[in-house]
Amino acid sequence: MPKLALLDGHSLAYRAFYALPDTLATPAGQVTNAVFGFTSMLIKLIDEERPDAICVAWDVRGGSFRNDQYPEYKAQRESPPDLFREQLPLIEEVLESLGIGQVKAPGFEADDVLATLAGRAMDEGWEALVVTGDRDAFQLPANGIRVMYTLRGVSDTADATPEWIEQRYGVTPGQYLDYAALRGDKSDNLPGVPGVGEKTAARLISAYGSLEGVFEHVDEQTPKLRENLIENRDRAFLNRDLMRLVRDVPVAMDVDLDTFMFGEFARDEARTVFDGLAFLTLWERLVAIEGGAIPTDVLEVDIRTASAKDVAALAGNPIAIAVVADGGEIVGVAAAVSESDAIFISDDLFDVLTIAANAGIVGHDVKEIVRLLLDRGLPAPPVAFDTALAEYLIHPGQRVPTLDVLAERELGVVLKPDDDRASANQGAFDFEGSSGPDLEAAGRRAVAVRSLWRLQRKVIGERKESDLLDNVELPLIPILAQMEHLGIKIDTVFLRRFGDELRQRLGDLEATIHEAAGAPFNVNSTSQLREVLFDRLGLPVIKKTPKGVPSTNAAVLQKLEDAHPIVAALLQYRELEKLRSTYVDALLPLVDADGRVRGTFNQMAAATGRLSQEAPNLQNIPIRSAEGRRIRKAFIAESGHRFVVADYSQIELRILAHLSGDPGLTKAFEEGEDVHTATAARVNAVDPAEVTQDMRRRAKAVNFGLLYGMEAYGLAQRLEISRNDAQDHIDTYFNQFPDVRAFLQNVVAEASACGYTTTILGRRRYLPELASGNFRERQMGERMALNAPIQGSAADIMKKAMVDLEAALRSNELEAEMLLQIHDEVVLEVPDAEVEAVKELTTRVMKNVVALNVPLDIDVATGRSLAECKG
Repeated sequence: MPKLALLDGHSLAYRAFYALPDTLATPAGQVTNAVFGFTSMLIKLIDEERPDAICVAWDVRGGSFRNDQYPEYKAQRESPPDLFREQLPLIEEVLESLGIGQVKAPGFEADDVLATLAGRAMDEGWEALVVTGDRDAFQLPANGIRVMYTLRGVSDTADATPEWIEQRYGVTPGQYLDYAALRGDKSDNLPGVPGVGEKTAARLISAYGSLEGVFEHVDEQTPKLRENLIENRDRAFLNRDLMRLVRDVPVAMDVDLDTFMFGEFARDEARTVFDGLAFLTLWERLVAIEGGAIPTDVLEVDIRTASAKDVAALAGNPIAIAVVADGGEIVGVAAAVSESDAIFISDDLFDVLTIAANAGIVGHDVKEIVRLLLDRGLPAPPVAFDTALAEYLIHPGQRVPTLDVLAERELGVVLKPDDDRASANQGAFDFEGSSGPDLEAAGRRAVAVRSLWRLQRKVIGERKESDLLDNVELPLIPILAQMEHLGIKIDTVFLRRFGDELRQRLGDLEATIHEAAGAPFNVNSTSQLREVLFDRLGLPVIKKTPKGVPSTNAAVLQKLEDAHPIVAALLQYRELEKLRSTYVDALLPLVDADGRVRGTFNQMAAATGRLSQEAPNLQNIPIRSAEGRRIRKAFIAESGHRFVVADYSQIELRILAHLSGDPGLTKAFEEGEDVHTATAARVNAVDPAEVTQDMRRRAKAVNFGLLYGMEAYGLAQRLEISRNDAQDHIDTYFNQFPDVRAFLQNVVAEASACGYTTTILGRRRYLPELASGNFRERQMGERMALNAPIQGSAADIMKKAMVDLEAALRSNELEAEMLLQIHDEVVLEVPDAEVEAVKELTTRVMKNVVALNVPLDIDVATGRSLAECKG
């Protein structure tokens, strides 16, 4: 039995619009939350229901016959927001690109069209599936007609079967119309019978079967209900007339159901539409659907097994490769030799491959491949190109797509046949289960990488990011792979003892807290803590959460610290509990047999270019509190080695001085002054020696606040002063540093004009928010525009410093190795005999990585543990 999916266009689009934030937008600034949500629901429907045909019905402007019959019908509704209305044509464009039929019937509503088509489908032997957020559709469920009702948002739906409707409303689908007529519908401006809510309406209709039956037995009701029913009899019957779905809408009666068949459509046109809307993830979901719903061409590639001679012959040119796996075990790589040919290089030839790859390797997420070679004791080859990294530079801020999706989008080919597509891998690895290595699939991936390399190289060049890619990002890949391969040693004995100590102290603190509260409770439960603090102990409510309940966050507790002894104990408990759960107990299971932990560096995550780390994230090792700093004792150097930690001092403020050219800020750095003291002296018109701690604290808040687009409100919150005083601080600062103000204004203006910001080394960050019609969204875009050139430049400088430092270490034949990159610092593990040489070399390299108008200052520390370096 063929299945026809019938969608209520306006109903689903409206729910999507209010379910998703209006921060969803195209690079040009077009808000797309309604389009995204609607399309997401559509793809989910296609995937889960596999309909043979799809039709979307739309309401038509000008109202329907119901307005003629009852002018007050829906009269209370406000006009839809402009942001919603402007997205409807985009939804229609998506549907047209997918070949999905759409119907509009002047004088009728969308649900009338759906009811008519559902009835026709049932009569013609089809199964009809009505998807809507309108409860009027509860009239429809019958043998052959299903209703999928959207409960909340874009993913929470219910299969509104007759049993579901009866359980929820107490009536059958055949009785629902009469039930609704008694109850009324506020959303349609149809008042019901006074005193008759859902329960009473259900009881009456269930007992008497229909409106007619209710009024035939009106004398059996209580006096008040009888009076209300009699006085509102005409109202109830009018409601029924207006709520009844029309089953014979002429347009829907005349159309051939076969015109709604789904499956054949212009894939290139659809891909263009999805790309224009920046719907990368939705296109990925769409092309991953099994069943051949999307017409595609599989990339045809011939692959043969290579000999050592074949591998050696690859030398002299970059080699495009993809990993081959068998049952999760790496057994080799495929290397592309032409646009349609590849060779399989088995893992016993990897040593030959690393020699042949003298011109570099090309892949998708190459770091995984380099790490594989390093873990097998082979040297890391140079990296000539990475299609994932290139995509990250081309579309910063978006999730890097899989190679399969990238090949679909850019090359118009499929790397996996339809029956394999659901298992498409996310990165460089191509695991195919235990049925033997899929050499053809790996060959297709290698050839696709080769083709994408040429396309992306051209785009990168057009965007003037070739230097950034070739001199910073690509040479950083083997460095990060080596850092992951090496890891860092953990003192497990110390960590276990520290964990035991923390658990003992936490138990003591918990007893203290219970005693202060007057009874035991779960200290880790915010709801129970809220009841203890504000109900039982009567502490004042400082702040409420978005849900309207008293907040118990750290900032609130700090303000309540003098109000009751329990608060100090709670603050200490939370600090120790975070240390225990986030660091001590989380780190120990991650320690490998050699006593080291190995995290993964993310080079393609942050739009600003900053590196991040996971599993574990060692960039968040505590440093602010004395207790937190003790964790750093667990990170130790190998015997006979020390750590050298080199940290850029106030690099973002130095970049601000360079980019703005402000003479006051520049002078402070050139003369080696404490920049916050120098700022405070100028702002307060005092000698630097007269600057108080409070003056410096405020100057520091302004200095760093400006980097993140902080305005008076944020500064007032930070300094706990009035908004007017905060604005005075900002105005005074800009009066003393006028070129900083001019620079920040120009950054926003230029980004608004061209759509992106650039860093010192040329990294772009696209900001569609600046073109948004939403004021709040534009403000967010302006804050990002202020920060992106500065934070992005800091990230680029740090990355280039790592590249230059690695080259310097190797050229000087030193054994020191980089292990970690944390914020603006790099951590090296250095043989004792090399410490002084590495300190001098690291300082010199990092100071000279780029030429700024102000000096780059480096703080260097050494120690047997990270605690000794920064403890």
